[in-house]
Amino acid sequence: MPSPEPEPQEAPAASAGESADPVHEAPRPGRPALWVLGLAAALSLGGVVYSLYRVLGMAEGLDDTGVMLLANNLFSPIIVTAFAGAVGGAVAPRLILKRRSKGPRRAVAALGFTVVGIIAAVVAYLSFSVDADIALALALVLFGSALVGGLFALPARSVTVVAGLSATLLLLLSMYARGVLQRTSTVSLFSDPLDEYGALGSAVPFITGLACGLCAFLYLRRKKAGVKLLGHLLAGAIPGAIWLVSTVLAQIGVEAVLNIGLEEVSALDTAFLALSFQWQYNGSMTAMFAGAFCAVLAYGLLMPKAPKAKAAKSS
Repeated sequence: MPSPEPEPQEAPAASAGESADPVHEAPRPGRPALWVLGLAAALSLGGVVYSLYRVLGMAEGLDDTGVMLLANNLFSPIIVTAFAGAVGGAVAPRLILKRRSKGPRRAVAALGFTVVGIIAAVVAYLSFSVDADIALALALVLFGSALVGGLFALPARSVTVVAGLSATLLLLLSMYARGVLQRTSTVSLFSDPLDEYGALGSAVPFITGLACGLCAFLYLRRKKAGVKLLGHLLAGAIPGAIWLVSTVLAQIGVEAVLNIGLEEVSALDTAFLALSFQWQYNGSMTAMFAGAFCAVLAYGLLMPKAPKAKAAKSS
C-alpha cells in the first residue's frame, strides 16, 4: 500500500527583525580622517583668532586704523570658521550616533556646527571685549559663518562631505602657504601688484581648485564608497563653494564693522576693498569650477570600470 504523500508546508515567515535581502550599509568616513579634520579645524580657528588679535593690538581698543585692519583681515577668520562649522557637522553624527543607528543624523549635525559657532563667537567676543560693539559684531559674524558652513555637512552621503572637507583643508593650507610666502619672500609672485587681481592671479585659484578636486577624488577612491558622478562633482566643488559663501559673509561683516567703527571710509579704502572682494569672488568661482571639473574628469578616466561593463565590452 503506497504511503500517503506529505502535505506541502509553507515556508516560515521571516521575523520582523530579519529581511530577505542583505542590508548594505552606506560607507562611513573613518575616524582617522575625522580626527585630522577636527584637530585641523580647532587649531586653525584658535590660530586665526589669536593672529587677528595680535595684528590689531586690542589692549586699548580700536582706532580708525585698527578698524580698517580688521576689515581687511576679516576674511581669514570667516572662512576658517565656516570650515570648522562644516567639520563639526560632519564629526558630531559619527561620534554620537551608533553605527547601525538610524537616528536624526541631520539634527545631530546641526547640533555639532551650532556648538562650533557658539565656541567661535564666545572666543571672539572675549578676545576683543575691550571694544564691546566691535566684539559683538565679530562674534555674530563668526557664529553665522559656522552655521552657514555647517550646511555643507547636511547631505546624506557623509563620505562625500568628508572628501570635500579634506579638499577644503588643502585649500586653506594653500592660502596660508601663499600668505607666508608673500610676507617672507623678497621676490613678489607678480611682476605688477595689479596682476594679483588679474588673469595671472586667476591662475592660482584654478591650479588650487584642480588640486582640491584631485584630493577629493583620491579620498573617495580610497574609501571605495561607490559614489557616482554627482557625488564626485559635489565633493570637488565644496572647497570653492565654502570660499564663495565665506566671501559673501566677509562682505557683510566688513560693512557691519565699518558702520560701527568708522564714520566715513576713504575712497582709496573703498576701492581697495572692492578690488579685493572682486578677486575673492572670481577666485572662489574659479576654484569651484576647477575642483568639480577635475573630480569628474578623474572619475571618468581613473575610476576602474565595473566587471559587468568590461564583460559586455569584450563580448
